[in-house]
Amino acid sequence: MRKARHIAISNRLEATKQLGLVEDYRIDWREKSLCAPRVTVCARPATPQQVTKNYVAILLEQLVPTREIVVTRMMKIS
Repeated sequence: MRKARHIAISNRLEATKQLGLVEDYRIDWREKSLCAPRVTVCARPATPQQVTKNYVAILLEQLVPTREIVVTRMMKIS
C-alpha cells in the first residue's frame, strides 16, 4: 500500500514539476506508521505559495491531507 501510494504521489508531482509549476519536492514517510506522508514542495518564485499549496492539495487530495503539505521557496532536496 505504501509503495503504491508513494508511486502515485511522485507521478503526480513529477508531472507538475515537468510542467514548471514546482521546482522540486520531497516525500517523507514516518517510520512504523500508517499515517500519510509529509510532502514538501519548493514553489517557483513567480508563483504565490498559497496558489502552489492549493494546486498541490487538489492534485493529491485522495493521497495526502492538506495539513501534511508544506510549500517553501528555496529548498535543498537530495
